[in-house]
Amino acid sequence: MLRKSGRSVAVLAVLVAAGCASVPPGDPFMEDARLAVNAARGNPQVVSYAPLELAQAADTLRQADDLAARGGRVGEVHQLATLASQRAALAQQVARTRGDEAAMLAQRKATEAQLTADLSRRQAESAQIQAIAAQRQAEDAQRIASSMRVDTYPTNAEYRRRDNERLYEAKVTYVRAVVGPPQQRCWVEPTVVEGTGSAGVNVPGAIVGGAIGGVIGHQIGGGRGQDIATGIGVLSGAAVGANVGRGSDGLVYSQNVQRCEYVPTSARPDYWDVTYVFSGYEHRAQMTTAPGSTILVNAQGEPRV
Repeated sequence: MLRKSGRSVAVLAVLVAAGCASVPPGDPFMEDARLAVNAARGNPQVVSYAPLELAQAADTLRQADDLAARGGRVGEVHQLATLASQRAALAQQVARTRGDEAAMLAQRKATEAQLTADLSRRQAESAQIQAIAAQRQAEDAQRIASSMRVDTYPTNAEYRRRDNERLYEAKVTYVRAVVGPPQQRCWVEPTVVEGTGSAGVNVPGAIVGGAIGGVIGHQIGGGRGQDIATGIGVLSGAAVGANVGRGSDGLVYSQNVQRCEYVPTSARPDYWDVTYVFSGYEHRAQMTTAPGSTILVNAQGEPRV
């Protein structure tokens, strides 16, 4: 019994002595902790992306060194050394994760920048294509406007050929004869007028008188004058015959009446409106004579006669 009790006390004494002993130089726990922290310090990625975790690992290692220097218990020193190694490893892992995230972010930004540059380039190319198309449209419009230009020359233009002026033939495409406005022609002719009396007109007398007057008038003059004389004779004879047997207040008499009508000024047009083409341009001129299928023009397309 006493032998067993002595053995237990010896074991306890050994354990107490081991716990109270100082950490010897070259302790593997401390060496591993120093290697882990120094590796983390030498990694630029850790310095850039995990500075806080690195600082915590270095601070834990310093605590382990301080405790070992003060003769602290080996177990506690080992715990701090192990914690320093773990925190150094954590700093390495955090740095790798954050570095990968930064690389992915940079790649995404580079891709977005490339897409933006491509979009800007395509927009610039599209704008350039639109500008070229607009320029072509403007040139086409100018060319069409030039081809549709019409030069007009009035009838009073000087169409006389100049000295040594070279002439060309231009094809006539349209001719329109223009006649002046009609004129009013008036004349005076006699007309039978009935008075205001109550007695009726002697119709048989008017018929007989008109016939006699027409025969008499037809004997006068010839041509147009003979026709006028015949009309006057008919009217006068009718007026005399209608008054036979009537009172003085119901006489039928002949009265001169002015009559008018519109007639053309002449059978010949005043001028000809001529359209012709020369050097790809359309020209118009007013000419006093009817043109043929072509007319003579100078180098500017002006008519010449």
